[in-house]
This record gives sequence, structure tokens and C-alpha cells, in this order.
Amino acid sequence: MIEHSKPTLGKDELYALRKVIATNYPAEGWAVRRFENSLSDYIGAKGAVATSTGTLALYLALLCLGIKSKDEVIAPSYVCRSVLNAVLYIGAKPVLCDVNIADYNISFTHAKEIITQRTKAIIVPHMFGCPAEVDKFRNLGIPIIEDCAHSIGAEYKGKKVGSWGDLSIFSFEGTKYITTGEGGMVLANSKRLLEKLKKLKEPESFDCKIKYTYRMTNLQAAIGIVQLLKLKSFIKKRRRIARIYTQNLSNLNIELPREPSEGYHIFHRYMIKIGGNISQFMRYCYKKGIKVKQPVKPYPLHRYLNFSNINFPNTACIMKSAVSIPIYPSLTNKEIKLITDTIKNYKLNKQWKTKIA
Repeated sequence: MIEHSKPTLGKDELYALRKVIATNYPAEGWAVRRFENSLSDYIGAKGAVATSTGTLALYLALLCLGIKSKDEVIAPSYVCRSVLNAVLYIGAKPVLCDVNIADYNISFTHAKEIITQRTKAIIVPHMFGCPAEVDKFRNLGIPIIEDCAHSIGAEYKGKKVGSWGDLSIFSFEGTKYITTGEGGMVLANSKRLLEKLKKLKEPESFDCKIKYTYRMTNLQAAIGIVQLLKLKSFIKKRRRIARIYTQNLSNLNIELPREPSEGYHIFHRYMIKIGGNISQFMRYCYKKGIKVKQPVKPYPLHRYLNFSNINFPNTACIMKSAVSIPIYPSLTNKEIKLITDTIKNYKLNKQWKTKIA
């Protein structure tokens, strides 16, 4: 079975773990500090604060911006539910936005329409490794949190994503571009916000009755340091696979990912849009030994919140037509060929009903 997602781990990560164990200090310490410094230097931010999960990274970012009850936070509906969870944890009101049909990123046009005096932050995910037009959001004068869970290493207008917003968050969960098993990080682009993040993370300095543990372990960070060193090769391998997919599938009745005109796509996911029944298509691929998935499932965020009186036409179209096929560094040429041949054969055997615009 060809898995949909698979981490790339090996002897280097094992050696790094052994070094930490030899120090007899597995809790947060020197390795975490090194990982924070390495990632912030790579992105070009002022500094970073590691967390135990990506969801807590977003929660800490919202807390750092002073988001409180009744404040409004804009986020796309087509995104992982953990984004909604973090906004609800903080007690703020999520205001949901549609996405662009072509690149799955938050719609700037729709976001402008739903801004109010209570809007205190906009969460801008760079979906599936494709950079969003984050500079447009910056010009609105509202604090921006870049969600880089899918996009570590992607670039927009010559700058790394994560260096544009006031804050940016990363996730290192097992299916992400680089992994520490679980874990996250918040990056700040000002010394003021960085110092505030550091104070908020320490329970003894957090002036509140409710206190959380945000800490990453040295064991996780040691793996992250090694993974970050391999990131360039990971990007190169994923982009190579993406080129093969595009070359082999371009003549079919499928919409394929597009390279952004002013950005650098790193293909955390290779998304295709098809007509007809995508559940049937996924079952067909599974029978052929290939796991194909809908990345946002089972519902977009507006369905969880019962926003039945608001239309999200692009999100609705994507939910009916878009799936993600396997793409990760350890895919073999034989597996890549099986994936492309399987999709071609489905096209020959099953006539898709519509061409996605």
C-alpha cells in the first residue's frame, strides 16, 4: 500500500536522539534553544518560541496579540480544524472567509468584506505549500498570523513565508514537511512580540489562574534540528515528483496545481480537482494500493459552526472536487508510475462528468 503521507526519518535522527539521552536531560533545554534559533535564522525572523503542538503555537500567538473575548479573528473556512480550536480556546469569535479556487488560500477579496472594528487578527495559512499573497493582508493594518504548518521553506516575492506577518506558526506533527513527532513553534518579527511570547510561555510569569504547559522536549528538538538540515533536499525531491505528476497528468480532464507567479511552491500536498464522485475515485485508488485523501475533512469550518446563511462557494466546490495524491521524499519511481498510471486508467474507464473551471 502506498501511504498518503510518510515522514522521512533515518540514522541521523537516531544518532541525535542518542546524544540527547547521553546528556540525561530529555526535557526542554539546549536542543530546544538551538532548534528555535535555527528555524528563526532560516526564516529570517527576530526569534522563535517552541511549543508542544502546532495548535498551542497558534493559541500562544493569539494570546501574544492580546486577543480576548468578543474580539474577531478572520480565518479561512477551508483549513484544518485545529485553527478553529485555537480561536475558540482563546474565547474569540471566529469570522470565516472563503478561499481562492485556484490555490486554496484565503481570499483577500472576501476577507476585506468581513473586516469590522472588532477584527483584531487575520490568520493567513499558506495552504499545501503554496504561498498566499500575504503582503496584501499586511497592508490592511490588522495583525497577521501566518500559518506555515504546510509551508516551511516556501517563498513569496523572494522572502520566506513566516517572515511577512507579525507572527507565524509552524507544526512538526508526523505528517508535516519536517517532523518531531509532535510539536510546533511561534516566530515573531519584532523584539517586542518575541519578549512577550517568552514571558507568556513561562507559567510562573503568566499572570492568570489557568496555566498550560507549552514546552517541547530536547528529544523532539534534536530530531527537528536534523530534519531542518534536510529540508532543502526534501523540497527538491517533492518538487521533482510534482513535475513528474504535472507532465504525466496534464492532458487529462483534471485541474492540477499551479506554480504561483510570485512565489515558490514546495508541494506539501499535490492537489488535483476532478469531476464526478471523488469518494468513488478514492475507493478506486485504494483498491489499486494507493491512499488518496481529502486534506480538510470531514467538513470545512463553516459547517462546524452551522453558518448555513453564509455562502462559501469556492470552499464548497473544493470539498466536492479536490483530493490529495501521495507526495513525499521516499516515494520510489515505481510508486510514482503506479500512481500516474492508476489515475490515467481511471480516466479511461470512468468518464468524469464535469471539467473543473
